[in-house]
Amino acid sequence: MVKSVSRTAFKELVTLDMAYEYIDIDDSIYKATCEERQQQNYVLVKPKDYRKIPVTLPNWEPEPCCLNKRYREVDQRIKYMEVKPDDVWVVTYPKSGTTWCQEMIWLICNDLDYETAGSIKLYNRFPFMELGGLLDLPPGFDPFQEILSMSSPRFIKSHLPVALLPDQIWTVRPKMVYVRRNPKSVAVSYYHHSVSLHEYKGTMDQFLRSFMKELEYYSPYHRHVIEYHHLDYQDNLLHLRYEDMKQELKSTLRRVSVFFHKSYSDEQLAKLAQHLSFESMKHNKAVNYSEWLEFVLSQTNRADKLRDQNYMFIRRGEADGWKRELDPEMLHELEEWTKRIVVDPEHLKLFQ
Repeated sequence: MVKSVSRTAFKELVTLDMAYEYIDIDDSIYKATCEERQQQNYVLVKPKDYRKIPVTLPNWEPEPCCLNKRYREVDQRIKYMEVKPDDVWVVTYPKSGTTWCQEMIWLICNDLDYETAGSIKLYNRFPFMELGGLLDLPPGFDPFQEILSMSSPRFIKSHLPVALLPDQIWTVRPKMVYVRRNPKSVAVSYYHHSVSLHEYKGTMDQFLRSFMKELEYYSPYHRHVIEYHHLDYQDNLLHLRYEDMKQELKSTLRRVSVFFHKSYSDEQLAKLAQHLSFESMKHNKAVNYSEWLEFVLSQTNRADKLRDQNYMFIRRGEADGWKRELDPEMLHELEEWTKRIVVDPEHLKLFQ
């Protein structure tokens, strides 16, 4: 027997189902090679109502975001999740220094509690909200449900563009930190990340050209950065730059401490800087995702890659490692791509 649904309930269900538009990718190269590159489930996602998102760009309208078809499984849960005033959000485009920033922020907000930070994995202290909408997860592992079950203050990681964040974030306005990174560094690091964690089968050249077509997860890249820098979010949004963190970490630590109303001595900040050094992070099992990487590589019959530096989650941690990996032609294409997409000189400064 089919259970009846009231007219009001039916209308609400239809409204929920129509909150997003899912658009198939019609790029000819994508369609011809997506299966061999392991990207056949990619799709473009766009919200149908974005009027309440406080982006200050003139006549702003979000562009579709490249995600996975399984995002349908989490889209409504994310859109309508409860946001709390004391939440702490870290948002980045992938491979912009996210893990580094998460560990830094968690420790600063938790009185430099290294003991707890070392005993509880970062992905449990600081869950990746939409991960279940991208990948197959180990049984019993549901980061979104973990967020709902966490006691306050909750620490939440996301790579979503402004248009796909929860509705309540624009009225509650919890503390948010956004980190950006040079596009050339992002592109190279994202390729290696996609090979190791998304089982990407294509070449770096194929990946970078797809990246420039905005057909990798969370793209369009430049819009992602620009929109977060044009949010009317009062004083609750802090912008960081990966290259600044590399050049003068202690200065960043002071900025972040002030943002979260914390005060630490020079000695305490020096110890924190050492904890956050690349060598320390690389060997810290609480933050280097070694267990997650082992799960993914084992599931995809690539256990022999476990000690390959290019397959590590924390791979090299360099500000300009792209200089070794990009040939002059590809470097020129990436630079021209940014100049073509970003026409405003002020915006262009965000990508230097």
